[in-house]
Amino acid sequence: MPIFREQVKMKMTLKDYLTKLKIGLPKTMVHLDKQVYEAGSIINGTIEITGGLLKNKIKRYDIDLVGVDSNSFVEETLNSHSVFCSLECSPNQTGKITFFIDVPDDIKKNHTFQYSLMINIDLGNANNITQNVPVMIGAVS
Repeated sequence: MPIFREQVKMKMTLKDYLTKLKIGLPKTMVHLDKQVYEAGSIINGTIEITGGLLKNKIKRYDIDLVGVDSNSFVEETLNSHSVFCSLECSPNQTGKITFFIDVPDDIKKNHTFQYSLMINIDLGNANNITQNVPVMIGAVS
């Protein structure tokens, strides 16, 4: 007795194909208000988003202040900020998202730790934009 298999033809649009290949995603640039921060200070920044080839919608963005011990390569999240939103990201248009994140008072101020902001923007269509921005943490004056 023969077994018949039904063939399913999948129709993929150009938008689906570009999204799957991560072509035409928005571009981001992060601007910070200072070069060096102190323990207990606030990082004030702006994420500048320029739309790609297709219209996207930003569903959520996460900003984490991360410290990495360069000797043991242990990563530690020091502070985290997440925002659920519904922001339109139109092709070839630029928008800005401002953010604030606290630098903890008890942050380790030694030369073996490197600090950075890990920024993740969720576009909701299985695509994310991730950016790592180094941050200098100095001694309290």
